Amino acid sequence: MTRLVEGRRWVLLSFVWAGACGSINPQQADGGAAGASGAAGIAGTAGVSGTAGTGGTTGAGGDAGAAAGGRGGAGSGRGGSGGGGGSIVNADGSVGKDDGGPADGGAADALPSDCMLGDRRCDMNTPLTCDANGVWQRGAVCTNMCVAGACVGVCTPGAKMCVGNIPQLCDATGNWQAAPACAFVCRQGDCTGVCQPGARQCSASGVPQSCNANGDWDSGAACPFVCSQGVCSGVCKPGQAGCSNNVPQTCTAAGDWQSGSACQFVCNNGQCAGSCTPGARQCADNVPQTCSAGGVWQSGTACPYVCAGGMCGGSCAPGAMRCANGQKQICDASGSWQDTTTPPVQLLMNPSFDAGHTAWSETTLSMSTIITSDSGLMTVKAQTPSYLAWLGGYSNAQDDLSQVVTIPAGASSIALTFYYLIQTQENAPGISDSMQLYTYDPGSAKYTAVATFNDNMPTSTWTRFSVNLPLSLAGQTFELGFQATTDGAKNTNFFVDSVSLDVTACAP
Repeated sequence: MTRLVEGRRWVLLSFVWAGACGSINPQQADGGAAGASGAAGIAGTAGVSGTAGTGGTTGAGGDAGAAAGGRGGAGSGRGGSGGGGGSIVNADGSVGKDDGGPADGGAADALPSDCMLGDRRCDMNTPLTCDANGVWQRGAVCTNMCVAGACVGVCTPGAKMCVGNIPQLCDATGNWQAAPACAFVCRQGDCTGVCQPGARQCSASGVPQSCNANGDWDSGAACPFVCSQGVCSGVCKPGQAGCSNNVPQTCTAAGDWQSGSACQFVCNNGQCAGSCTPGARQCADNVPQTCSAGGVWQSGTACPYVCAGGMCGGSCAPGAMRCANGQKQICDASGSWQDTTTPPVQLLMNPSFDAGHTAWSETTLSMSTIITSDSGLMTVKAQTPSYLAWLGGYSNAQDDLSQVVTIPAGASSIALTFYYLIQTQENAPGISDSMQLYTYDPGSAKYTAVATFNDNMPTSTWTRFSVNLPLSLAGQTFELGFQATTDGAKNTNFFVDSVSLDVTACAP
């Protein structure tokens, strides 16, 4: 009877029905033990316990049965018992197994066995191959897909990915199919985003924005001045006006200051203004004025004396006159006192004695007067012809020559000058004869020696003497005089001429 038909190949299996044979079993039948050697016996009937083979010597009937399609019964040949057969396929299509199972460890469980050697098919994503025993063998599960018993394709159908900015979709054959490039961003096989990553722009409100890796705009902090191409820039707000020192400026659309022409006086809020330079000073009549920060003249308080350079100054009104310490002064245009040329005044009367015994008071113990004409002298002539004053010249002389004078108040200079000539017979050490220049205040009876001359100071010619009297005498009346004394031995002559008391003063 026929057991399996496939590929138009017929297999005829003979069955021996005997009482000793086993019944048909869906499981694999046990084969006989292999003989040691000898010719193969007649193969046993599939699914039936093997009967004794005929004509076998030492060979196993099981071997012949296995060669006839993997099914054999136990046979006994001469010299040995038949060997066990291989696995068989039952009529219901299930795979049978013996005690040891298939040679591949049972990999063909639950698979249909109607296959020819080399046939291929897929079980889900697993490739199957029919082996020499007509058993399907499983291969490794395909990474992507299984087609006609073989792994094919490079991707899993329906999968998505990106190649650069181009989306890719895996088709039914497991191959990537490219779609049109994305306008902005390709992410996980889909086009997305609204901008090119890394791009920059400014929002309508002037906020800088940068495109992130997902193609979305990220906003930064608002720019203080100008947003340009997505970056903050500039140093001022467009349209803003200002000043740089005295130069007006306007802020351009790019946020940069653009300078105009310098103002003459003041730049205020980007505009020229004012009528003067801030800080400048001037005088309006005698009123000081200062230019304000806004370029406007501001008046101060009128000056008491002089306004010069916008400031009060001076210590007197220009043109005023005064007498200060006997010096006539006039106030100049700057309000300062200036000394004028005031010639000194000679206060002594008959200063050279040429008027004789006028103005001078003479006191002497001599028989002759102190004021003397030089005509009676042998060795001395007057410094200014022809009178002179002669003090001493005799033993125990006590001579005094004086004149009362009044010094103007406010005198700035009191200068006394005269010429003297001294002749003496004294030659002993020490001072024997002397003459003093003095002042005497009758009111206080104060006698003051101004200068002293003695017999140790002889001169051969007239000698000029000058001294400034103290200004404390200004405004006072006193006696100015010469007083000489000698001893009783040798004589000393003290001659005086051309006396002058010059005072510089003006009316108070």
